[in-house]
Amino acid sequence: MSEPGAASVASSRVRVAIIDSGVDTAHPTFVGAHITSFGVVAKAGGTLGVDAVDAGDASGHGTACAGIVLRLAPEVEIVSVRALGPDGRGSREALIAALRFCVKESIPVVNLSLGVDMPKGQPLRPTDIKSILELYEVADEAFTRGVILVAAGPNVASFRTYPGKAKSLIGVGRGAFSDAERVDLDLTSEHELVAAGTDVPAPAIGGGERRFTGSSFACPHVAGHAARFVVRSGKHDVMSVRASLYALALREKGDPRARSDRALAEG
Repeated sequence: MSEPGAASVASSRVRVAIIDSGVDTAHPTFVGAHITSFGVVAKAGGTLGVDAVDAGDASGHGTACAGIVLRLAPEVEIVSVRALGPDGRGSREALIAALRFCVKESIPVVNLSLGVDMPKGQPLRPTDIKSILELYEVADEAFTRGVILVAAGPNVASFRTYPGKAKSLIGVGRGAFSDAERVDLDLTSEHELVAAGTDVPAPAIGGGERRFTGSSFACPHVAGHAARFVVRSGKHDVMSVRASLYALALREKGDPRARSDRALAEG
């Protein structure tokens, strides 16, 4: 649990940010887990910032994502950054503020199971271009600072999702895999990796578990793998993490070029 107050993140553990709806830390899944809670809040002058807030999740989206990450990398600390409201919706400005906070705090892995969806055939408006440019600029800054952004791609082929399309981050599509460890290489304009995202069991708010479907729930599988690599290797530059994920995907296909993520971690 976190106490409301000034926004700052410090930990001896590898941190994974979940930019989402919050986390229900009272759920039995999170007993013994290390979770701190922050949220996007209005500041003086009409700007948005991020402060420490009470834990909680009204929609369950962030709780499910945090549970998936911890299933793969139980030793990490979850940094919940609430950017969505109780209805599971949020503004582009809140998304950008949350991303800037994570980059400023140099959180090694950031899971972004949300984004801005737009029909592929729809021309971009000036306001769209401004927000997309800001998202791309934050993604580029994350890349240069060694912050690994893992972002969900679209659930519908006729849509594009920002910033998941950006190539400075790791874009994720969903697959119908029963194996949570499985990652497939699938280089497209919308994503580069595919992970389990159909009927995924994950914690639900109020206790218990339910099954979730969508690229939102494929994304934390890849973020969990990325965090596991960072824990083992101490490396958190995007290229090293991407190489470990590609090795994992190639190994799934039995490709002889594949090296294990442990071998990559050891150089």
